[in-house]
Amino acid sequence: MRQVLRLYLFAAYPLTRCHSSDRARPRRATLSVLTVALLLLTSGSLLAQGVTTGGVDGVVTDVAAQPLLGVTVTAVHEPSGTTYQTASRSGGVFTIGGMRVGGPYTVTATMLGHQQEIQQEVYVVLGQNARLSFALAEAAIELEALTVQAEQDPLLNSDRTGAATTISNVEVQALPSVQRSVRDLTRLDPRSDGNFSFGGRNWLYNNITLDGSYFNNSFGLDDPAPGGQTATEPVPYDAVEQVSVQVAPFDVRQSGFTGASINTVTRSGTNKWKVSGFAFFRNDNLVGNKVSGEDVIANPDLSFGQYGFSVGGPIIQDKLFFFLSGELTQRDDPGSDFVPSAGGTPAFGESRVEQATLDAITERMATVYNYDTGPYSGFVHETNSNKALLKVDWNVSSNHNIMFRYNRLDAERDLPPHPFVLSIFDSGRGPNSASLPSQNSGYRITNELNSYAFEWNARAGSGNWANRFYASYNRFRDFRDANSVPFPTLEIGEGGVTYTTVGHEPFSIENNLDTDVWQFTNDFTYFTGRHSLTLGANFEQFRFFNSFNLFRYGTFGFPGGAGNFDSLDDFFTRTDPDPVVNGGNFYDAESFIVTGDYKGEKFNLGQLGVYLQDQFVINPRFTLNAGLRVDFPMYFTDPVDNQFSRDLTAINGDGDPVTVDQSQLAGSTPLWSPRVGFNWDVTGTRSTQLRGGTGIFTGRLPFVWI
Repeated sequence: MRQVLRLYLFAAYPLTRCHSSDRARPRRATLSVLTVALLLLTSGSLLAQGVTTGGVDGVVTDVAAQPLLGVTVTAVHEPSGTTYQTASRSGGVFTIGGMRVGGPYTVTATMLGHQQEIQQEVYVVLGQNARLSFALAEAAIELEALTVQAEQDPLLNSDRTGAATTISNVEVQALPSVQRSVRDLTRLDPRSDGNFSFGGRNWLYNNITLDGSYFNNSFGLDDPAPGGQTATEPVPYDAVEQVSVQVAPFDVRQSGFTGASINTVTRSGTNKWKVSGFAFFRNDNLVGNKVSGEDVIANPDLSFGQYGFSVGGPIIQDKLFFFLSGELTQRDDPGSDFVPSAGGTPAFGESRVEQATLDAITERMATVYNYDTGPYSGFVHETNSNKALLKVDWNVSSNHNIMFRYNRLDAERDLPPHPFVLSIFDSGRGPNSASLPSQNSGYRITNELNSYAFEWNARAGSGNWANRFYASYNRFRDFRDANSVPFPTLEIGEGGVTYTTVGHEPFSIENNLDTDVWQFTNDFTYFTGRHSLTLGANFEQFRFFNSFNLFRYGTFGFPGGAGNFDSLDDFFTRTDPDPVVNGGNFYDAESFIVTGDYKGEKFNLGQLGVYLQDQFVINPRFTLNAGLRVDFPMYFTDPVDNQFSRDLTAINGDGDPVTVDQSQLAGSTPLWSPRVGFNWDVTGTRSTQLRGGTGIFTGRLPFVWI
């Protein structure tokens, strides 16, 4: 279990700020952003949900700065006509939550006997409330509406308590992305190392969500998100609306990380039809063929094609919308950058491995063992992926909005045998200048994802309460297929260095991982006076099936292992069926080809989190946020005891002997996460703002460790 206590203090000043009296003369502040991390301690673990919406809040007063009660505040999402409404409470405070991110919004404040005030070009940011202020003048008669251009400042946002980076849709469309990946966007966060680590924490401790649904590579193998092992992103890039990165949001609704929370919200349809498409293509004619001025001999055909489209619009004007995006990638890479040597001194781009020797190895494997090695050069590794996303938004009424999203990924990638693990010569298997493995020693990895999400946001007509219900299901299948028929792995050396590898890929025999994740979240917020009280609960269930059958066909890679050949002479001697030649030491490959069921493990666990929070607008310049969350780990599987493992003597990090009992899991002690945060507009002019807080954050461990 992992647990982190964080205390942060932030002071923010705008780089430039325009005032009504000097708009033509922006003043440069002496300091842009001052961030002081006062305390960072580590010590335990588990999960949570993401946020998919934003909101607006603020204070309504009269021209004498006296708060007004009962003012009707209406926000209209101009692209879709979606309408949200509430009324100001005690102290003139109003809050509208569960709003679609983006905009523009037109927000209107109306009260009988006062002039109507309108603020336009308001944009809602993911997981934050845009702070607006209205000052209504009295009016004895009905006058024309007064329109005010709203000035928003994402840095000096009075709803924020912790540091966050939000990449809006405008930035998503404008910023370059080499890989058409959200990771290119998250690098904008100053706490990022550029490789999905934030604030110095390993990426395994991050929590990734898509439209609020848990979207991690839950098992914790090799890559943060589904699809990473096939070198693809799980979501079409054109479907990305906004991305948010948060390390310490002092909001108990957000949990499941001791690194960073990365939440992506996908695009929705609007009243305006939008259609787009793209195509990228390159091949070997567009790639150089020289290294240090010398031509590369191995120059097989290679190509890269990426194609996609998106379409969105109204099914029913102002009522029902859809958005559909698809993306296809087809890539061919050379299976080897080297070719076998024709004899003599290898030329540039030639391996020391001779073609005549490889031909002899191929013939020996075919005639003695009826095994096809496949080619050693000139073959292609394919990487293909298909992904699609469909999203439907329904404005059931002014008080109810429903969203449904479906995401599918089907990707596959060809790979060579693992280049380094358990090579008896510690020299790697290539392909390189010393070693060339056969094509059939490689394998294909496949990632399949089906993800479903449902969200229902409801509000009371009078603005007294709001409720968010969220449910999602992710079905992820990660499996590998060997290129060859079942056969032991053979590693043939020469001169103390691996010469070639033939046979079945040893680490991918029935290496399967099935992951099923269910998530249910409900947040109920009650608005009273200056308080916004939130009571919520979140439940997640994880089901895994993992099959990993290392050394099923022999213990190659270890000294004295059956599939090791120290030299070419050793290989040709021991694979000759003539006992006179092999001296009674014939390598009987068939004796290592076992049949029967593969081993696999099923594991089922869950997490229940409950939380209570109060956002208190003490005055228009100071907001206090305080809450308490508690998470309950749950185990629905009892691991099988293993007497063999308990009889072994292991050593811990302190060098002391310990007993490893795999039937004992981490404890299910409740994990308490109190948090408090504040936001203070020091001068009241939004020129200087102080925000910060402290709290405990809990996050899950990679389940592969269990």
